[in-house]
Amino acid sequence: MKNITNYFMVRLVKGAYCDAEIKRAQVDGMPGYPVYTRKIHTDLSYLVCAQKLLAANDVIYPQFATHNALTLSTIYTWAKHAGIHNYEFQCLHGMGETLYDQVVGKENLDKACRVYAPVGSHETLLAYLVRRLLENGANSSFVNQIVDEEVSIDSLLTDPVDASRDSGGLPHPAIALPRDLFGGERANSRGLDLSDETVLAEFGDAFSTFGKQQWHASPLLAQAPQATATTMVQTVHNPAQRRDVVGHVEEASKEQVEAALASAAEYAAAWQNTEPAQRAHSLQRAADLLEQHMHELIALAIREAGKSLPNAIAEVREAVDFLRYYAAQVIGHPNPVALGTVVCISPWNFPLAIFVGQLSAALAAGNVVIAKPAEQTPLIAFRAVQLLHEAGIPPAALQFLPGRGEIVGAGLTADSRTKAVIFTGSTEVAQLINRTLAKRAVLESSDIPLIAETGGQNAMIVDSSALPEQVVQDVISSAFDSAGQRCSALRVLFLQQEIADKTLTMLRGAMQQLRVGCPDRLATDIGPVIDFDAQQQLLGHIANMKASAKQHYELPLPVPRNAGEASNATFVPPTVLEITDLAQLQREVFGPVLHVIRYKRDDLAKIIDSINATGYGLTLGVHSRIDETIDFICARAHVGNIYVNRNIVGAVVGVQPFGGEGKSGTGPKAGGPLYLKRLQRNPQANLGG
Repeated sequence: MKNITNYFMVRLVKGAYCDAEIKRAQVDGMPGYPVYTRKIHTDLSYLVCAQKLLAANDVIYPQFATHNALTLSTIYTWAKHAGIHNYEFQCLHGMGETLYDQVVGKENLDKACRVYAPVGSHETLLAYLVRRLLENGANSSFVNQIVDEEVSIDSLLTDPVDASRDSGGLPHPAIALPRDLFGGERANSRGLDLSDETVLAEFGDAFSTFGKQQWHASPLLAQAPQATATTMVQTVHNPAQRRDVVGHVEEASKEQVEAALASAAEYAAAWQNTEPAQRAHSLQRAADLLEQHMHELIALAIREAGKSLPNAIAEVREAVDFLRYYAAQVIGHPNPVALGTVVCISPWNFPLAIFVGQLSAALAAGNVVIAKPAEQTPLIAFRAVQLLHEAGIPPAALQFLPGRGEIVGAGLTADSRTKAVIFTGSTEVAQLINRTLAKRAVLESSDIPLIAETGGQNAMIVDSSALPEQVVQDVISSAFDSAGQRCSALRVLFLQQEIADKTLTMLRGAMQQLRVGCPDRLATDIGPVIDFDAQQQLLGHIANMKASAKQHYELPLPVPRNAGEASNATFVPPTVLEITDLAQLQREVFGPVLHVIRYKRDDLAKIIDSINATGYGLTLGVHSRIDETIDFICARAHVGNIYVNRNIVGAVVGVQPFGGEGKSGTGPKAGGPLYLKRLQRNPQANLGG
């Protein structure tokens, strides 16, 4: 390189997006931070890098972007003493002008300063300018401190080398590591850094084994009858590659349902009398075991449920968070009276997270659990129960019954020994369970709690003040992440007519960057839907809606190498359909299909009322920069979770309790402080007369 005559220009910056990188590391559960948490360490690192750039001045032309007078003076002095002249400073237009008035020109330091001046319309530049304003308005910013009369000049001129020595090189004490984000209450779940080649290599090695393994699931009961010749065994296929057999599952029989109910009733008192701290310890141990087996569970989520790698990681982390959160809820509290036997019926779209969330709450509250997984995803649930047993949960306290809803689910919910039901799934099945429990309540003269979380006709309302780039990013993740198979996923996008054309054009462009394919590949953004039936229902809906849609756009699917491969997966193209009225949608469309409706500003109240009229009330998104609009929508909408100027998926356990109202659920919200109370008996006062 030193034989060439041209210089390589290198721009050195600091401080940009530092807070965002810290927050992202916390959210993603990273082992540490990619940036320094003390500004003095950043300042010192900048100077070290500046020295290296100046030392390579024969091949590098350094460009030092800074508004810090001490940093600038240090670099200028070093370069002057070394006789180096081929470098420049840089500043942002409108910032640091007072400083650079002392730098530019022969009567001053006579050094060049390149001014970065953004060019474009105010709509394009506003977000950029706000980011710059936030950076330079931060309390630690030199630009902010130099005009603060309470900040002494001496403190601004503190040598970062001396300051770093004084700190001992330790990170900022007020910024805990991501794992310690929740303080002493509980540990944050551990994530995987997919930008780290070492992490990817470790997972690749593990997947070379788990990508070929076949699992076998069966009922796990305290005193289970043995399988017979009539036991139904089902094969579990990978929805992205139907030829890939993930494993097999033995379905529970009526006799095993009866055995589970009998064992649960017999053991209920013993588990209720177990100290809350002991129950919590077992749940915490289970969380640790899930993290230790993360690679296996990720592989199962990918192969059995068709989840992308990032989604599979998030699935395991959410399960871990549920275990630790509910364990923390009972530590240090008196032992309440539990309900008894709680039946947990979980869905296939979150086969580990919701499955574990349901049963961990019931166990923490002192109930014994009979868990029924979704028919499509029993294998990962089976492994979770095995790990919970290994962690110390007695087999009689947690029993596992895979099988058909008409046999297992119906048998469990109709039995008088079942004292509560936790259900996540379709609205239709939730209503069926509710009717069953209502009949029992009359016959048994008792309240039988049903905690149900179902689907929703989830909408996002975007007015003309919203930032289109942010809207498109949030729409993409809300509508198409997980192939749209989230109960919280975006189904209907309401765009104010003034920005509709521009936003839809940007949305189509952003969709072209998405990649549909096998979820075991890191480059894949969107995997398959869960099975053939789901695929055919979605494709049928898309075909029917195209006939009446004002316009439509769908992302092409990957080209199959042969006819066999084409029929070997259950992909559905991410699709946008523009319709005229919400009434055109009779039910939730559970997949990567987004419906768009234009609206007039004066019709905002009608739009909200039409959303309320569907009867669903799970999630709602709002994109606006007008506080009055945001407040109006939030006050008028009848939904469980409202998200403002962000996507509407990915609620975090203990931070954003999740649940709906109306046809979307009964409450209380999962991952919130009221959930365990619904799984415990309310003490009744005896009134004398």
